[in-house]
Amino acid sequence: MKNVLFDLAATQPISGNKYHGGSEYAKTLFLKLCGTLFSFNVNLEIFYDPQRDIEKSILMLCKTNKIVINTCSDNDEISKLLYEKHFNIFYSALPYKYIDISIPEKTKFIYTIHGLRELEYPVDHYEAKYKKNGLKSLIKQCISFLFLSRLKQYKVRRTINDFEKLFSITKNQNIITISRHSKYAIDYFFPKIIKSNVDVFYSPAKISCLNEDNASNVFKSLSVEPGKYILLIGGNRFIKGAWRACKILYHVLHNYDQIPSDIKVLVLGVSHKKAYQKITKNNCRFVFEDYVSSEDLEIIYKNAFLFLYPTLNEGFGYPPLEAMKYGIPCACSANSAITEICGDAVLYFNPLDAIEMSIRILQSFDKNIRQEIQQKGVLRFKYVYEKQKQDLNLLIRKIACI
Repeated sequence: MKNVLFDLAATQPISGNKYHGGSEYAKTLFLKLCGTLFSFNVNLEIFYDPQRDIEKSILMLCKTNKIVINTCSDNDEISKLLYEKHFNIFYSALPYKYIDISIPEKTKFIYTIHGLRELEYPVDHYEAKYKKNGLKSLIKQCISFLFLSRLKQYKVRRTINDFEKLFSITKNQNIITISRHSKYAIDYFFPKIIKSNVDVFYSPAKISCLNEDNASNVFKSLSVEPGKYILLIGGNRFIKGAWRACKILYHVLHNYDQIPSDIKVLVLGVSHKKAYQKITKNNCRFVFEDYVSSEDLEIIYKNAFLFLYPTLNEGFGYPPLEAMKYGIPCACSANSAITEICGDAVLYFNPLDAIEMSIRILQSFDKNIRQEIQQKGVLRFKYVYEKQKQDLNLLIRKIACI
């Protein structure tokens, strides 16, 4: 019987963020693994950090499946657990904080690298626009802007150092990454990594729940109408490019007659609205909201006129798929993993080029173009979804040492 230790600390909040990509990824893998335990000759144990919140349903699932629950507050305790119980496999969906962990030679360390954004796009001139205003914040922003080049060098050097520590923890390891783009980004920045140790498995499809009974309340609370808003997400993260896009949208909406006057722009995930309101001059056609529940987000995706995704870097790119699932046209950045995941099913643009983004937004109002990318989007979603299912099964078998 194989002994497997699964890192459930990856499902816990990070820096106050209850929901994050690594968490959803880890939950999906764990649920799938639990559902196949009876098919595999595997003794599965988990650990989590008792100092952080964890979903009660996950612990209940462990108890139902008679999975041994361990608690580890730091890396020393994780190392101790690994040496005491002689696991064949140690898996983590978020291994970045384990750079100083100690792993027994016979324990295979399998972990997922979701992308190298910190190396591919570490800083941006507009990064300060996403931060709360204040004297201290303003001073930090000015310093960051003046020394942007040095800041980039520092971030890249620090990140490379951390990854090199992670890659050298043990020779008995298997790196999982979520796109071919991310695999070759690893190859580019770390050419000494043995390529056969890196496997590509697409990120598993998100577990979504659509409850349209609440749709009217959602739209009422957001002051938008179904089918009459351009959607952007990640409004508080510079890497998602929403501030730059809103600056462009303000110009487009007010200068081109082919865009109906009842079309609005809805930006989600905005913690500090003042920066956005300043560039849009408090215009009522722009709606800025904080994060919404996953249930409400499904409704919002399904009823958008256009999903605009001016991301600066992606290791995979879930959001366009979430929109394409419902036949919603997408206009996206032509960078990183986006072109790999979206294929020819979206309108592409350079997120740093205001003219190009503007043209793609205008194209989305052409009925023939909309129909074409809607049809392609649905087909592309089905193709990627099937690959996600296949890759999830393959990854589960690898974790279970089959």
